[in-house]
Amino acid sequence: MFSKKFTVLYLLLIALILAGCSENPSIVNENERQIPSSIESPCGEAYFNLYIEQTTLAGSVRVANDLDNLYITYYLDSPYLAEPEGMNFWLGINAPTKRGTPKQYPFHSDNTGYVDNYSFTIALSDIQNYLNGKSFYFMTHVSVVVQLDGGKYSKSTDGFSELIVKSKSKGAWYGYNSFTLYDCGAQ
Repeated sequence: MFSKKFTVLYLLLIALILAGCSENPSIVNENERQIPSSIESPCGEAYFNLYIEQTTLAGSVRVANDLDNLYITYYLDSPYLAEPEGMNFWLGINAPTKRGTPKQYPFHSDNTGYVDNYSFTIALSDIQNYLNGKSFYFMTHVSVVVQLDGGKYSKSTDGFSELIVKSKSKGAWYGYNSFTLYDCGAQ
């Protein structure tokens, strides 16, 4: 009797395992981010790591372009969030020699809540003065917080992309990168 119940249980277990394996598994590539709907077909893109406190990887920044626009998208990894209106973007012909005041950068987010991603869309015709040919330097700044118990948020921490630089004045740090627009040709 024990053997018959054991055999039935064993066969039932095998059937459940096989049924669970019959569907095709979905493959998730963590390094590939979804393109926001406003960026349906960029002809060029690059990713840059986003750091807080100089060494803590908190997400990434995607820079992309198409024939008409430049797209800058911030992606913060859990548990990090950007403060409302807490993302700022600077670009220029030369590498920055100091951090500056992020609130004075030419581009600012308009998010009203705490978010884990945000995209800027900037017309290429609006940034011609910031380009050296098709290349430019940029700084992406973000005020990063973590949600605490009770719905409150931690004190904000500055986040910058990739290249870490320590400024001599007041110990402030910042990071910057460069990007070359891809030639999209006529689309």
